[in-house]
Amino acid sequence: MKVNKLKRKTIVKAIVDTLQPLDFVQALWEGGAAAFNRVDKWSDIDIMVAANDDAVNKVFQHTEKTLKKLSYIEILCEMPLASSGGFHQRFYKLKDTDKFLLIDFAIAKLSKPDKFLQKEIHGNALVHFDKNNIIKCKPIRTEDFKKQIKAQFDNLKIKFELFHDVFFLKEINRKNYIEALDFYMNFMISYLVIVLRIKYSPFHYTFRSKYIYYDLPKNISKKLEKLYFIKDVSDLKVKHKIVKKWFYSVLKDLNL
Repeated sequence: MKVNKLKRKTIVKAIVDTLQPLDFVQALWEGGAAAFNRVDKWSDIDIMVAANDDAVNKVFQHTEKTLKKLSYIEILCEMPLASSGGFHQRFYKLKDTDKFLLIDFAIAKLSKPDKFLQKEIHGNALVHFDKNNIIKCKPIRTEDFKKQIKAQFDNLKIKFELFHDVFFLKEINRKNYIEALDFYMNFMISYLVIVLRIKYSPFHYTFRSKYIYYDLPKNISKKLEKLYFIKDVSDLKVKHKIVKKWFYSVLKDLNL
């Protein structure tokens, strides 16, 4: 017998209807693709909740009870590192949903000042309820943000110089090609991505590859794409030189 798949709207409504009446839950909104008006059939559900500091476990309990009424929870994955920043995050995969319709559920303690609400960075939150005007967020202070980028920029120049002509070439010379590839991916090309973001989408300079096809011009993202795919060692050596040249060219354009 064919089972009807749960839809995005059904899941979101069930969570909202459960949490809104609770006095220890202050606000609930959607981020991610919904905040950028880019929801498609592959999008997950990014739900953010602002709750009283001592109510995190209770919010998870109420939410999971509701999800279990909708369907069997096949996967529950807790993200322990999120809690170090004042967030508590769990991912859920329900049995009766499309496999891409994961629920990314995060709780921000009320005392946490940064709730990932700056429009310039995180888009326009899709608000389902806000009891005490919590979601209202001041615009980013441009001068402070510029200082932040300048500090990052100066640090990148130093680290790129260190890794591209010392660590990368050292492992190439040793014929330790896996290590050389690791340096290429995790330091050289990732640093190139950061400076390209500073140039074309500065508010997302910390986003790594996330949203890269939306944030960079199409010709730039396509050129970058080719540098991610390595055919063999000879190709790696060639692309190392391309990344190096492009990185310093962008630095010159930025002139920070």
